[in-house]
Formats: sequence, structure tokens, C-alpha cells
Amino acid sequence: MRGRSHNTGPIGLDIGARAIRAVQLKRTRTGFDLLAHAHIDVSPTDVEDENRVFEHVKSILGVRGFVGRNVAICIPDRALEIKNMRMPQMPESELTEAALFEARERFVNLRNGYMIRALPAGIVGADSNAQQELIVLAAPEQTIETRLKSMMNLGVQVTSIEPTATAFFRPYEQSLRRSSDANVPNAFVDFGEWNTRVLISCGDEIAFLKVCPIGGSHLDAVIAKDLVMPTPDATKARLRLQASSEAQESDGVIAATRGAIKPVIEQLAKEVALCLRYYSVTFRAERPEHVTIAGESANPVVADLISESLQVPVHVGKAFSAGSCVGAIESSELDAGLPQWTTALGLAMNEIRLNVGQKVAS
Repeated sequence: MRGRSHNTGPIGLDIGARAIRAVQLKRTRTGFDLLAHAHIDVSPTDVEDENRVFEHVKSILGVRGFVGRNVAICIPDRALEIKNMRMPQMPESELTEAALFEARERFVNLRNGYMIRALPAGIVGADSNAQQELIVLAAPEQTIETRLKSMMNLGVQVTSIEPTATAFFRPYEQSLRRSSDANVPNAFVDFGEWNTRVLISCGDEIAFLKVCPIGGSHLDAVIAKDLVMPTPDATKARLRLQASSEAQESDGVIAATRGAIKPVIEQLAKEVALCLRYYSVTFRAERPEHVTIAGESANPVVADLISESLQVPVHVGKAFSAGSCVGAIESSELDAGLPQWTTALGLAMNEIRLNVGQKVAS
């Protein structure tokens, strides 16, 4: 990799279950341009093996166009624990330390060997009973150290390591910084391979986060069972459905695949509905008027099925709409939204977001 210029951000490295994606951005006067991007397909068993991860990352970072040796990465998903707790209101300067102490006291399994962070989610209750709601994120220190060691062995500098949820939200956060959006709720579904994150924001601040144990791999399982085929063929059928157009709806296999996954998606929609209800009741706020879906296993078919069950508009997110990608990415890909690239883009934005958009008047 060439030497890093002063206006170039880190390489956002998203190590997913079926692909590793890398994105790097360049600062401009108005925001950023896409400097380089690349991906390499992997198998779910690959990402469970740090040696295989090492080899894949080494390969992808050798792609022409990436600049410098700084990378931003996520904490491995399966290692992350998410909990909620409430505390009395206090000054922000005192909240962080008090929240960490309280989290270790309340959650016994997180006392030893875990790195813990707490995100303020908002105020619940009223008047004298008002409390601070917090989202507690915890991961084993050993898991983090192993991933960092793998990166160090590649000769790169890890500038940040964070939960997938915060990286996923960052591209959308940029578009929610107008004053008129300050108190507007927005719902996001990060539909992954192993699980799904439901995230609700109030303006550009995360107010709710929950992980649901439903993902693309569960769709493959029901397709394999209902259509009586090996799991690898079921995965191919799901990807074929993902790429299908209205003209192909009469295709028998596509129709059968859609029918097979519908019950699973309906269950996911129920989980999303419960999340929307919890947010509305807890914070005494209006429910989000629509849901944005993105992530490794997201596609328009899943969005339509969730919308049918949820009775709320669901659209596929277009994370790259915030940057200049003309010429760097095919227009057909941009039109599709590139939902699988959301987390990688969010990681790449980590150091440049303060230059992209501060709070502005509506």
C-alpha cells in the first residue's frame, strides 16, 4: 500500500460471513469521494478461523488503489453482548465511569475479561422519576486482542475497532443531522447472515438496539428443507431470488423460494414490530414511519415481505448516496443501493465524518 495522504481516511474493513469488503474515502470540500473499494467472497467457516481471515484480508488490501496503512474494523459479531440498563440522570462527564461500574455490578458474566462501553439512549420516565436509558455493549478482551494481533501481523495500523451497529448506522447518521430531524425517529434493520440488528435512532443518535437470531443462514435452512436440496444449493436459490426481477416471478423455483422464506421473514417482522412498540412506549415517542433495511443478506424481496407483514413501508437503504461515486461504481449497482456495503462504508467514514456534515438548519 502506498503512503497515506493527509486527506485520506482509513480503510474500512468489514469482515462478513460471506464476503470481506474494504472501502476507502477521500475528503473533499463538501464531503468525500470514493477512493477505492474491493471485496472477496468467503465461506462462513473461513471467518471463524483467524488464519483464514488473515489470508483473505492480506489479499484484499493488496488491491490497487488503497492508500496508507490505517484500517478501521468491527468487533466480531458473535463475540458482542448487548444489554440495557437504566441509571439516575447525571452530568455527561460522570456518566461514562458510573455506567461502566454499574454494568459490571449488574451483569456478573461481564465482570472479568470483558471490554465494556455504554451508549446513552435517552431519558425515560418523567419529572422526578426520569432516568437515563443506556445500551451496554461488551466483548471479550481476548477476542479483541486476537483480531488486533491478526491486523498487526499484516503490518497495518488499526485506528478503530467498534461494534458493527455503530459502523452500520454512520452512513445514515450523516443524513440525519438537519435541525428538523433532531427528534424524528428512524428504524433500521441490518439483516446479516447469522442474525439481524434492529436499530432505532432519534435524529442522529442511537436510541435502541436489539439483536434478533434470524439471518440469511436461517433462510437457507428453510429453503433446503422445503425444496429438498443441499444447503449450498439453497444458498444459490436465495441469491437467485435476491437478483430476480418482476419478469422472473413466474419462475417456479423463484416462487417456491419466496414461499419457503416467507414464514421466517414474518417472524422477523414480528420482532421488528416489538422493537418499534418498545421504543414508542419507553420513550413516549411516535413510531418510525418507515424502516430501512440493509446489511449482508438484505434485498428487495426481504424488504417487501417485511413490509407486507409489518404494514409499514420498508425500503432498501442506499448508504453510498452520501458520497461521490460517479465512475467508481456502476450506475446499476448504485441504483440497487449496495446494502451489503453499508458497514464497510461506515467504518471508512469514522475519521472523516466530522468534515462531512455538522448540524445544519432545515
